[in-house]
Amino acid sequence: MQLRAYTVEQAVEGIIPWLEGTGRTAYKAIYFDGWDGLAASSVLRSIAEDPPPSVKKKFDKILRIDCSRWKSPRALQRAIAHELKLPQSIMAAFDREDEDDDFSGVEEGSRAEIGEIRMETYQTIRDLTCLVIFHNGSDSTVNWPNFGFPQFDWFDPCTVLWTFRGRLRLNPEIKQKVDSSHLYIYQPIYWMFDHDTAQLIFNEATEVAKYMQHKQSIIPGIAAKCIEYLLWLSEKGGSTMEYNWATHASNYWVCDGIIEEGQPDESWEVSAALHQQIRLDDYSSLTVNFPDDHPHAESWKSAIYKSDITEKLSPKLTSFFLAVEKSIPLPPHMFQQSGRLRVLKLFGCSFSFYSPPFRSCRSLRFLGLDSCTDQRQEEEGNKGRPTMEFFQSLWVLDISHMDWELDLSQDTLQQMARNIREIHLKKGRVWRSNLAWRQLQNLGKVRVIKLLDLSGSNAIEVLPTLCGATGLRNLVLDGCTELVHVGPGLPPSLESFSFDAGAGENGSDGAKISCITLAGCAKLVDFRLLGYLPNLVELDLSGTAVKFLDLKRVRQVENLQRVCLMGCKQLHAIFWPENGMQQLRLLCIDITDIRFFQSLVEESVDEFAWGTTGPLKLNIYLPCTSMEDDGKNSKKDRLGRTAGHLVGEPSVAPTRTSQTSCPYNDVRIEEIAAFDTRRTSGLQFVPHNIHVEIRQGTINNTNVVAAQVIRAVQFVMNRVQSLHVHNNSSITSIIPDEISRPVSGKDINYRALKWCRLESCPKLDTVFYTNYGGSDLWFDKLENFWAADLLMARSIWSRGRPYHARDAQSFAKLQAIHLYSCRRLQFVLPLSWGHTLSSLETLHIVCCGDLKQVFPVEERFLSAIATEHPNGMLEFPKLKHLYLQDLFCLQQICEAKIFAPVLETVHLRGCWALRRLPATSRYRQDGRLVAVDCERDWWEKLEWDGLRVGHHHSLFAPRHSAYYKKRQLRTTVLR
Repeated sequence: MQLRAYTVEQAVEGIIPWLEGTGRTAYKAIYFDGWDGLAASSVLRSIAEDPPPSVKKKFDKILRIDCSRWKSPRALQRAIAHELKLPQSIMAAFDREDEDDDFSGVEEGSRAEIGEIRMETYQTIRDLTCLVIFHNGSDSTVNWPNFGFPQFDWFDPCTVLWTFRGRLRLNPEIKQKVDSSHLYIYQPIYWMFDHDTAQLIFNEATEVAKYMQHKQSIIPGIAAKCIEYLLWLSEKGGSTMEYNWATHASNYWVCDGIIEEGQPDESWEVSAALHQQIRLDDYSSLTVNFPDDHPHAESWKSAIYKSDITEKLSPKLTSFFLAVEKSIPLPPHMFQQSGRLRVLKLFGCSFSFYSPPFRSCRSLRFLGLDSCTDQRQEEEGNKGRPTMEFFQSLWVLDISHMDWELDLSQDTLQQMARNIREIHLKKGRVWRSNLAWRQLQNLGKVRVIKLLDLSGSNAIEVLPTLCGATGLRNLVLDGCTELVHVGPGLPPSLESFSFDAGAGENGSDGAKISCITLAGCAKLVDFRLLGYLPNLVELDLSGTAVKFLDLKRVRQVENLQRVCLMGCKQLHAIFWPENGMQQLRLLCIDITDIRFFQSLVEESVDEFAWGTTGPLKLNIYLPCTSMEDDGKNSKKDRLGRTAGHLVGEPSVAPTRTSQTSCPYNDVRIEEIAAFDTRRTSGLQFVPHNIHVEIRQGTINNTNVVAAQVIRAVQFVMNRVQSLHVHNNSSITSIIPDEISRPVSGKDINYRALKWCRLESCPKLDTVFYTNYGGSDLWFDKLENFWAADLLMARSIWSRGRPYHARDAQSFAKLQAIHLYSCRRLQFVLPLSWGHTLSSLETLHIVCCGDLKQVFPVEERFLSAIATEHPNGMLEFPKLKHLYLQDLFCLQQICEAKIFAPVLETVHLRGCWALRRLPATSRYRQDGRLVAVDCERDWWEKLEWDGLRVGHHHSLFAPRHSAYYKKRQLRTTVLR
């Protein structure tokens, strides 16, 4: 239905009667297309903000839902919930679901509605008569029942007034998607530019300006002029002219002077903010009939010439876009009167590169040259080189499909370096003559540059030095296939990086890039990598702010071996290549949220997501810390120790000794460390291939209930070979209970763990939870366990569910246990799986004051030992070294009697409640006795079972301290 209105106010008056209709034939879905797309959102806003009394009376609630900038169905649902003022507890569900989808890798546009909020919406509006005013920025109609609303058909009391338009969305095709059952209201303007059209553009600009959230907003008049700039040039240039609005619209507005420069960067930021709010469609199909006497006629010009150029340019010209056919030469003095020209873009022109006709345009801010050719002429040596004055005033330089070598003076280069903000080089080159790209250092002096686009510059082998470009935000290297490496040393201001290597077709060997290092670019949020990359070996994004690492669009990275993502605090997910990364050998990553484990696992095939077939070093650090966290955890240090198998032998950390006082002056703490170093390698820091480190900071594991997350954590932890937990004051268990619980009958049983080190975790209670039974084995590859300063830990391994059959493989390789200063520890490892510790060689425990038993024994197993084992003793066949000190409550090493046939050394101090040593073999081949270093008072009170069972003092060689236990006063002396 044609509205026949010419202003927003008239359109409102024309639409209101359709909203007031009460009969059964009244339309419940009304679409308004505006004036060929213009000002539709202004009309809808006006009705929503100031509805007439008749509309207020008819509808219980008027909801204005603005999704003109479309994101996803869930974003629409959030906007509805916000308008309905749903409780905060309901609104919080959006954040939870969005976070879960971030970690699950669900793209924002694919995020669906939330069922519980749909029901809440329905419950809220079911008894209400609602008018929904909806700005639809998507490309399709909305299925309202999915959001808790009725279908808006003839039988519903609710009505929807909506539009596809808004934010300068003018493409005529979109209106074809309106449902035929809806009332379609429109008003054509035939794009005759008159006062009414100018007012409609102003209304559209006002609406766009309201969306801007920039600290320095823009007045509607300026926004309207920016829109007219787009429409004017699009109409004059048609579809032939390539304006590249998506990249340069905001640059044109500033460079032309429409948006005036204020404070440094202010005008550029305002222009970019306006640019983001406008739908930059193809406007070439819109024939805007601007009158010849329009004020812009002398300022903005877009022309296409098919023959020689004879037209004189207006001296008032500020923007000029020119395209020619067959490389028509430009007259040498064409721009002689263009002193005010600020934006110039030439397509297919021919002119002298040595002395371009625009060389004297002192006000030139934007220069774009596309497919231009050199009109060679003899250089007049006696006149000297011409002055390129325009270079000194340039803010944006855009060169495409041409090679322009210039002979610029040093003064010109320095002035350009002070002003230039963006450089775009697409399959082209422009710089000083006789200077190869590998020698370029000048870009490093361009301190104010914000964007460098070298797309298609396949002559570049080495990226110019950019460390001095302290303002650089965007770096585009698409098509730079000869480039060998990127970084290190890129400026920390970098926010966006793009490298598109292309498809590698037509017999191409692919891009030569082998290393991309953006480590330390703390503001980098947008990382784009795609194409054919057969030579890429290393990728380092450490310390960046990337949220997603998307490698799905990388066609081939068969040689990528090293990926480092240390200190990426915002990282939520990795999207791996479809063909995997078969050569991946090192992956270093630290994370803050347990849900990230989903990115590491391909659940459908039960393997790591990258599909590596060869040896791999995977180093996972929780939580994520910054690259400059404490000066001790630099990337170099961390990679130096974790990449040992790639670059050399692993390093050994300094020996860790508990900082506790010793009551015996003749036994130094250093001797404890020396004893341990001689007897075992348990103190060595030797991360294995699959390594997890949990350190200082908070790990987000709240509301982790998704089965997919739990399965991913279980998968990784059951393949971890070394585990280091240290300096974390918040964790109470290694893996939270809700994740440790079985999923589909599976536990985390640490089947691959070989080495475990824990220290300085004051809230850690029970370290590992165990439930023996069935076919599952527990810790069957564990060799060394080391713990210190676990102030609240009551046990290392829980008692768990006992296993009444014989399990000869769980803990079968455990060689050494080292415990220091775990003061509340009551027991270490309950023997609940029906077997002994067949490989244990060293037991080293110091300053664990509450420890009563090291190895409690499950009741049924204890009975079996007494009745079925020789002499009623549990054999520890390889136990050689016992070091027990300051264990004041220790009563038993093991709840069952121990037989240690190869026992060699015993060192005991301060274990006054212990009354038994392990029995040992009477028939040693070397004939040596067991060396015992202990207090004489303690030795004299030991209990023995007799020589027949190998438990007699004659089999031991005691050596006593020079100091005896002193008598302690039992009462207080009062004076």
